[in-house]
Amino acid sequence: MKTFMGKDFLLNNETAIELYHGAAAGMPIFDWHCHIQPKEIYENKQPENLSALWLAADHYKWRALRSYGMDEKLITGSASGYEKFKAWAKVMPCLIGNPLYHWTHLELQRYFDIDEPLSEKTADDIWQRANAKIAAGGFKPRELIEASNVACICTTDDSADSLEYHTLIAQDKSFQCRVIPAFRPDKALSIDLPGYLPWLVSLEERIGKEIKTFAALKAALLERINFFESMGCRATDHAFAYIPYARADEKELERVFAKALTGAALTVHETDEYKTELMRYLAKEYARRNWGME
Repeated sequence: MKTFMGKDFLLNNETAIELYHGAAAGMPIFDWHCHIQPKEIYENKQPENLSALWLAADHYKWRALRSYGMDEKLITGSASGYEKFKAWAKVMPCLIGNPLYHWTHLELQRYFDIDEPLSEKTADDIWQRANAKIAAGGFKPRELIEASNVACICTTDDSADSLEYHTLIAQDKSFQCRVIPAFRPDKALSIDLPGYLPWLVSLEERIGKEIKTFAALKAALLERINFFESMGCRATDHAFAYIPYARADEKELERVFAKALTGAALTVHETDEYKTELMRYLAKEYARRNWGME
């Protein structure tokens, strides 16, 4: 009988087994897309427990918990770490077939030597065993990165970010993994969301210039792209609820941008014009630098 998600999980023939165990398994990891915050890597704090390690900042797990109908208190709210972990354990059996199910159990096996499937029934035992492992050490961010043979991590960073922690990490020669930014301009594209104007103010503060026109916005983002490139950036990251497409000329874009600055609500078509043309502009800049666009 095969072990639950054992060492040959997803390796369905002898060729796959040989390619993975004979070559791929020992290769260093180059992580193009990672949600760990550079501040976490720099500060390198010991996690308090399994909930802090697993659930405190994982929005994929949050989405699964919300889809199940869990109260927000048990996701990002005031519930204890133990209560949040118990909620995750309750949802786990419903996620068979979802990568979250695979990741959870592979992590339990590879980092905690726990082979049992997580459920409400096994939650207390797994909580105690995993937390004992964490308390024994080896679970700080840098320790996990090094133990996982990660050679490079691309974090996801807002276009107005200072990247100060990337600088601090690069200065620490005791840490061998390279940590570089990935350019994420979602807030620049989200002209239809309430946070757009406050974000625009933060961008103005970052570059020390007013942004009162669409042309000025493009110039500001180009300045940030150049800065990110100087910090080693070679990849980008974008999220869309849907893919917009509506072409517009510069005159129309200036009108739409000016309207947005007044706080007036834009039409869906105006929003799509802005997003389409700004995305086209950004994509051309990425292509000039041979950046990967995610």
